Amino acid sequence: MDKQSLYKKLVYQNIENALADLNAEDKGNYYICNCPECNEHEAFMYKNNTNFIQCNRENHCGERMLLQFHEKNNVHLEKEEIQKTFPSLSDDQEDALTWSMRLFSFPKTGLKSETLDDGYRGLSKENVRKYIVDLQNEEVVKYFFKQTSSLLGKNYASNSWMSKRNLVFPLYDKNNILDRVLLRSSIDPTLEPKEIQIIMNPSKDTKDFFMDIPEETKTVVFSESLLDALSFREVDEKCGFIALTGASKTRQVQEFIRENKNLFADKHILIAMDDDKAGFRATRKLVNTLETKGLGENASLFLYSDGYKDANEFLQGNRVKFEKSYLQNKNQLQPTKQIKNEIQLS
Repeated sequence: MDKQSLYKKLVYQNIENALADLNAEDKGNYYICNCPECNEHEAFMYKNNTNFIQCNRENHCGERMLLQFHEKNNVHLEKEEIQKTFPSLSDDQEDALTWSMRLFSFPKTGLKSETLDDGYRGLSKENVRKYIVDLQNEEVVKYFFKQTSSLLGKNYASNSWMSKRNLVFPLYDKNNILDRVLLRSSIDPTLEPKEIQIIMNPSKDTKDFFMDIPEETKTVVFSESLLDALSFREVDEKCGFIALTGASKTRQVQEFIRENKNLFADKHILIAMDDDKAGFRATRKLVNTLETKGLGENASLFLYSDGYKDANEFLQGNRVKFEKSYLQNKNQLQPTKQIKNEIQLS
């Protein structure tokens, strides 16, 4: 009899789901996981054999199990969906887009991050690891650029200015297909501009805003960046958000408001663009759209103080005051006319 047939089998769609379900911790050459049998956090899985997990509590459990994955089938289905939805992509581009989606799903649970696991820019590990991927070092970033050159139209692997941008903010469409990425650097935080955007799907008008609005949320924050949006999530884990990828990127958000008025009908809309001229212009556009859809009475303006210009800067500079300002603003509705007056006076 095959020895492996004696082991219990656990079936997962892919390794990422298994690592998340088993609460895996990266320990270098192996993972420490919750034992599927006794549920103690003392099982181990070696990275060179992720099909096998064993509980380390020999005298109490010691269970050994096989993990089976449907990863190949999932990759095939993802590629099939991409082929059907975006027929103008070449075979190389389809492969690169599928590969990128797999790449970005793994580090969120499968790899440690010195940058993100200790918190990032005032944000907790639990907050940032859901939305940001750390590619760790320049060599991995170069490999990413090499593998996706067919999508990007050029190979940035030889560009050190680009290859230092190891932090990736993936942005997906409504069907969870990768649209674009925002790149930042923890390798060299002095790089300017701090953030670069790259379109990953050249076959369409890609989505240019992040959105996470839980069904039960009562407050939706409109902010100028994902880091700003996550700053509000830091002090209110139940708040929803729509985060632009820049002050000038309001067109798609305005369209979304027009087409999804009912989504905001029972929500308090807190507008928190940056406290500068570009932020004021973005606020004015959003307020005008809210007015035309009859949502103006649902809104209020987030007020900055002490010279802070954006939410993430405010959070890092004075977390207590930031939270207090958020709680005050989210409980106070303002007529859109008053919001416009406050912008003009700023």
